[in-house]
Amino acid sequence: MMARRDTRFSVRCPVTYALEDSACQGTTFSLSRGGCAIESDEMAAAGESVSLQIMASGQSTAIRVELGKVCWATRREFGVEFMVILEDSKERLNHFLIEVAKQNAV
Repeated sequence: MMARRDTRFSVRCPVTYALEDSACQGTTFSLSRGGCAIESDEMAAAGESVSLQIMASGQSTAIRVELGKVCWATRREFGVEFMVILEDSKERLNHFLIEVAKQNAV
């Protein structure tokens, strides 16, 4: 198993994601610059492509992941590697994770 490149933070954020043509809802429970883990009632399969809109606290608009890949999946959880995230969303994600790291350090 490969080591992760990015630090993951235990953070819960509402997320809307699209699998094929259906919009689904879930909650992140782990988030990093390179991916996230999502809990949801909607099934996802490893290898599926997905787009995400993550509603991080303190952000006025959703952090958009244009393209992600489902790396692993269980009955109610799945992990997504971010493949394409536009610069604006990448900057807002980085800012959000810096704030989370500061809060965790206190």
